[in-house]
Amino acid sequence: MNFKSILNTDENIELEVVPKKGIMLHANDLFKIIFGIFFLTIAFGIGFTKHFGFLILGIVGFGYMLNAIYIRYNNTNGIKYLISNKRVIFLKNGDIIKQKKIEDIKEVTYENSGNDTGYIILGEIEPLIAGRGISFSEDKYVLDNLTNYKEVSELLKKLIGK
Repeated sequence: MNFKSILNTDENIELEVVPKKGIMLHANDLFKIIFGIFFLTIAFGIGFTKHFGFLILGIVGFGYMLNAIYIRYNNTNGIKYLISNKRVIFLKNGDIIKQKKIEDIKEVTYENSGNDTGYIILGEIEPLIAGRGISFSEDKYVLDNLTNYKEVSELLKKLIGK
């Protein structure tokens, strides 16, 4: 596909990345799953035996878990990552959905899952615990389900200079 129309005049494509479709769990997802199952067990147990309000609370919690899984899957469905010498571009069906300038990247988190797969978070990581409970918000700029993790991480380290 020709991406010249979305590039600036002094910009060159360094790498085009097509992530593997599917759901890749991140490092803190296991904790969220265990907490979610524990919470649902208590909410449904009390909801079915003593108080109906807990059952509704459990259903809402279950909805949050399903939404998180949908968001994680949707982050890779039809997505392409373009890494240029100036920015990282997230494309969906040929349209730019978000972008991050290389010069604006202050923090990068590299998570290698083995077998040259993994994910890379550009920018600050969303905290696992925020306020009074577990945060179910997702990181904004994530190169997810990378099947060429080593190549992508080495290129980003070279471009960012870290």
